[in-house]
Amino acid sequence: MANDPQRDSSAKPKRSLPELDPTLRAVAAASTGGSLVVWWPAFTLGAYNAVFFDAVLGLWAVATAVLLSGVILRRRGAVPLGGWLALALPSVWVLLAILAPTTHGPPYLHYFEVVLTVVGAPMLAWLLSKILVPDYAELPLFHRLGAAGVTIALGVLAFLLGKFNYLFLTCADFDLSGNNTPPRCAHGAPFHRQRDGLSGRQ
Repeated sequence: MANDPQRDSSAKPKRSLPELDPTLRAVAAASTGGSLVVWWPAFTLGAYNAVFFDAVLGLWAVATAVLLSGVILRRRGAVPLGGWLALALPSVWVLLAILAPTTHGPPYLHYFEVVLTVVGAPMLAWLLSKILVPDYAELPLFHRLGAAGVTIALGVLAFLLGKFNYLFLTCADFDLSGNNTPPRCAHGAPFHRQRDGLSGRQ
């Protein structure tokens, strides 16, 4: 009776989720990591025609962490020269903001923020993919370019969502989130409340 297979739970076949393809897992991880870095600066650039300081400082924190890690290791070739330059861009922005005169708004900082978003963020996303995704270096070139393309595409989409925010957000949505209202936001109640009101009438 003790060895009755009908009562032995270990004898029952166990259901398991199908294993994800390792290539898909690596490409998705690289794309997701890069998209998390790029989307908010791109959205604010589209919505406000500016990159907020918190987005730049977020890039600075991540870039500086990677930069200091490379300095601690002191290994040649660990990060390519272009990578070092991209990692240094946020720190250069902070330094320029400190040295800029406070009486007159420095217009060049705005353009530097745009360059930091358009150039520095994708490069930083690429570096993070190489560092944080173990299988990234083993991916074929086509798949690595695909992960970079997904990151760039999501950055462009985030920019367009910010540009046309009035199609799916209202000024009240920005107010509720603690953000300033962009110039072209739609007036009215928060968007989700509008949808709730419409659904309640049906």
